[in-house]
Amino acid sequence: MHIFVYMLKTRFNTYFPFLYYLGEFFVILFCSKVMLYLTFSIWNVYNYLFIIFWFVMSLIFRSHVLGRGIELLSLVKSTLKNLFFFSGLIAIFNLFFFNFQFQLSTLAIAITLFYFLMLSYRLSLNLVLEKYRGFGGNILRCMIVGYNSHGVHLYEELIKFPEFGYRSFGLFTFDSNVTKKINNITFQGKIIDLDDSIFKKYDIIFFSEKLSFNQQDYLVKKADEHNLKVNSIPDLINYDVKNFFISKISSVPYISINKLPLDNLYNQILKRTFDIIFSLLVSVLLLSWMIPIIGLLIKLNSKGPIFFIQKREGYKNSFFNCIKFRTMVVNSQSDSKWADDNDNRLTKIGRVLRLSALDEMPQFLNVLMGDMSVVGPRPHPVNLNKEYQSKINKFNKRHRFKPGITGLAQAKGFSGFISGIVDMRERVRMDVFYFKNWSIVMDVKIVIMTILRLSSNLSFRKN
Repeated sequence: MHIFVYMLKTRFNTYFPFLYYLGEFFVILFCSKVMLYLTFSIWNVYNYLFIIFWFVMSLIFRSHVLGRGIELLSLVKSTLKNLFFFSGLIAIFNLFFFNFQFQLSTLAIAITLFYFLMLSYRLSLNLVLEKYRGFGGNILRCMIVGYNSHGVHLYEELIKFPEFGYRSFGLFTFDSNVTKKINNITFQGKIIDLDDSIFKKYDIIFFSEKLSFNQQDYLVKKADEHNLKVNSIPDLINYDVKNFFISKISSVPYISINKLPLDNLYNQILKRTFDIIFSLLVSVLLLSWMIPIIGLLIKLNSKGPIFFIQKREGYKNSFFNCIKFRTMVVNSQSDSKWADDNDNRLTKIGRVLRLSALDEMPQFLNVLMGDMSVVGPRPHPVNLNKEYQSKINKFNKRHRFKPGITGLAQAKGFSGFISGIVDMRERVRMDVFYFKNWSIVMDVKIVIMTILRLSSNLSFRKN
């Protein structure tokens, strides 16, 4: 049941943003058609530019206010702001570059229709989402730690506003001396007595700021270990201090302790768009001829399949089949013996593929399938992860997002064979730094650095 709920949530988070923008596309397409009808015009390249410009403006102003507990006034303000700037810039461009002539009545009808439909679409969609969450869809299961005013207040707000999509079934505590219920709220148990499997049932942890530092530190470490978001409820609930807080649930403010740039939906869409465009270009321009040519060379060089497919650990400790060109003779040690560039299992063509990193190219298919990203921590074989996750602090944080074909560690030269714990610790440090400082510019920079480093390595080996 837990896996089924997780799959539904993952699918919702994956597909909803694209469906959301698809809906906006149809709204603006309809308005464009109406404008053409009123002006007796035909569809041309300017209509495409009009639609593209809307989405660019929408992303720049982030007017697509998506989230839990969004106030209708905030949604209306952000949408109107985008509409005003959009229509204003279109008017300026028309005045200086195109000089299209429209009757005032026609222009008024078109603008009114566009404003009305776009605002209605976003408000309606927000209402549908609230109803969906109210009935139990796309929910986040909350572990609330603190059998005190903080925990009670948050729990009661979650019960009061089910449309926010948060669910809690009681309060946890570090204190085992709870003698009576507060407001008849269920006592879920003492945290340190719980089995680790309990944490896997939750998506997010909220803890009271009244807890001791050691207790808070314990929860943050547990959250990192199980890839959960963790938030602190400060002792400022009764004050109007919303400008000082990252988020609020109704009247309960909370501070995100380990929130990262890629937790932002806008950044996720931006990164995924980059992944798809870049991977499609590589697949069409390179893989389309690489796979048959390299595949033939692999077949002529040794018996076995063209691809080496190995189970790797990826996003939130899930597993996927990582695709590579086969570089070794078929053997039974691929999951237990780690290879280096001088491994005697390497074939002649395999050695060339490995030294040039061309064996990694099929992983762009993994990117298109959604298992990987172009840039991110390199995915390790399952046994290699098991070997180091208990030895290196914050090791599991590298699984908070999708693994990558290349990453900051690889761009800096930490690629290939892992010699020991010092080598792995440095890679993990760079992976965590990457997530904390992510930007789309950083992704592009890492791709360029990787290409330059590979070119440099190849030149050095030739000499």
